[in-house]
Amino acid sequence: MTLSKSRSGAGLALLLLCTANFLDAMDVSTIGVALPAIQAELGMKATSLQWAVSAYVLGYGGFLLLGGRVADVFGHRRVFLWSLAVFAAASIAGGFVDSGPTLIAARLIKGIAAAFTAPAALALLLSVFGEGSARAKALGVFASTGATGFVLGMVFGGAATIFSWRATLVMGAPVAILTLVLAPLALPADQKRTGVRPAFDWAGAMTITPGLLLFVFGITNAAAVGWQTFATWASLAASLVLILLFLAVEARHADPMVPLGIFRRARLRHANAIAALFQGAYVGFQFLATLYYQNVIGWSAFTTGFCFALGGVFVMFLAPRFATIAQNRGAAGLMAAGVGLQALSYVFWVTAFGSVNPILLVILSQILLGLGYALTYPSVQVAALSDVEDDKSGLASGLLFASFQIGGGIVLAAASAVFAAAPQFGWDPYAAGIAFVALLAVAVTLLAAAGPRTSLARPPAHQAAE
Repeated sequence: MTLSKSRSGAGLALLLLCTANFLDAMDVSTIGVALPAIQAELGMKATSLQWAVSAYVLGYGGFLLLGGRVADVFGHRRVFLWSLAVFAAASIAGGFVDSGPTLIAARLIKGIAAAFTAPAALALLLSVFGEGSARAKALGVFASTGATGFVLGMVFGGAATIFSWRATLVMGAPVAILTLVLAPLALPADQKRTGVRPAFDWAGAMTITPGLLLFVFGITNAAAVGWQTFATWASLAASLVLILLFLAVEARHADPMVPLGIFRRARLRHANAIAALFQGAYVGFQFLATLYYQNVIGWSAFTTGFCFALGGVFVMFLAPRFATIAQNRGAAGLMAAGVGLQALSYVFWVTAFGSVNPILLVILSQILLGLGYALTYPSVQVAALSDVEDDKSGLASGLLFASFQIGGGIVLAAASAVFAAAPQFGWDPYAAGIAFVALLAVAVTLLAAAGPRTSLARPPAHQAAE
């Protein structure tokens, strides 16, 4: 009886944590299909539309390292519940925005909330499931849920836009509120500290967080208004100074937010690079393809969102299986195969669009893209965690989540810049933008193939990152 209750409690905990992970990932992409409707109602310029997407990525990627450390110091369940409550409140507020700036602010707050929710959720998962197959399966489901949420976000966003584009911002709130109600029943309470609370690295937090924010802002602003503007190069210069200060602080701090020794892990470095680039390529493709399907072909928001459903089905059903294979046999080969299929999808799209039936274009490209994403996303997470011991898993996950989000923002900005500049050279903007994405994906495939092999065994517990 006790065992049954324990299993049911662990199952409910996994469901709730995966639900939060699904919401965080879904919100990255769900607004994409609503961009034309947002532009029409709020009067936002085309070059400013990407901020509706990038603001979430900006907050998510910029605050992830801080969120992970705050959860470690102040309690994983406490931070998870508070940040999920903020996410729900910002979702509801998003339904009442009346201008571009208020929309961007709501998206930014949701991204910041997700940055605190995600590492706390993963830390809670690791505490609920012990070592062995149970933890391996739970991690696989958690990774797959995030991938499914991101890919299916377009589908849900398209369906919500039938009613109103505002529904794309609000629809996660009821699920988040229900999760908040059930979470205290299933998630383990934070352990009461008997000793001194760990020191919080304020100097590290006050350098890396604005440093990352300014970096993503500068890159994104360059796509909107150009590289020569003061806001662009001043943001990038300030970001460089802050990141260098952060490295200097961490090298000398007794209890650093990010022990710099963790960057000596070859597989972790490689997984983070692949995560940033492959996710960035997908975000860039998704943004441009969405505009093409609606502005050129004339499809509705719902039809455009449904275009990504086939890829989402592949991710939903295959990603958990690929996660298990990656954990049992190693992730390197699956990772290389996955990004290779994605590159093939982009190459096919840019060479076939305009000359084949749009429906056939969508079906064939989504089969390749969905299968590639289902292979890559869980494999990258398995590879990153395989290179660290358990007490560094939270930090490694925070770095990986940050790579996903910041990579998405940077490549989206670059693809948008190519898209905006293409007509000046007589190029089709959609062909030029997705050709850039395809070339990047080919380079990522080569990088993945050349990476270190993934060890199936975790490093010994005594190998602490310094």
